[in-house]
Amino acid sequence: MTAAGRRKEQSAQRSESDEQHRANRGRRRKGETARRAGARIVGGPTGPTDPREIEREDLLDRLLRVEGRPSITNAANAFVEAGFEFPHTQQVWLQLLEHKDEERVAQAIEQLTVIVADEPLERRAVLESRLRRIEEYADESATKEAAAGLRRMLSTAKAEPSTTPS
Repeated sequence: MTAAGRRKEQSAQRSESDEQHRANRGRRRKGETARRAGARIVGGPTGPTDPREIEREDLLDRLLRVEGRPSITNAANAFVEAGFEFPHTQQVWLQLLEHKDEERVAQAIEQLTVIVADEPLERRAVLESRLRRIEEYADESATKEAAAGLRRMLSTAKAEPSTTPS
C-alpha cells in the first residue's frame, strides 16, 4: 500500500470514530447512572447597590490608599464632609495620625488606644514611628502626652508575653 493510500484509510477511520462519538454522546453505557443537569446557582452582585454605600466605600478606599499628610487630610475631610463616620479599624485611625488638624490626630490616638487594648497590632513599626513624630512636633502638650502614653502602652504590650510564668 502506498503512503497516499494509508493516509486515506486513516482519514476514513478517524471520521468513522468521530461519527460514533457523536452518535453516542447522549447515551449511557450499561450500568452507568444518568447525569443530571441540575440548576446552576449564579451569584448576584457582591458589592453594595445603595449609591450612598458605594460613595462611602469609594471615599474610605481613597483614604486608605493615599500617602502623605496633604492627601490624607484631603481624603479624610472629604469622608467627613460627605457625612460619614470613620470605622473603628486600625488602618483608618493609623492613617488619621497623619492628618494636619491636631484635633483629628488626638482623636486618632484616643481611638487607637482603645483598639490596641482589644486587638493585636497590625503595623506596630508604622504606629510607633508616627507616635514618635507626634511627640516631637505636635503643638498641643495634651496631644504629645497622649502619643507618649500610647507608645508606653505599646512597649508594655510588647514585654507582656515574656513576663508570663512557665
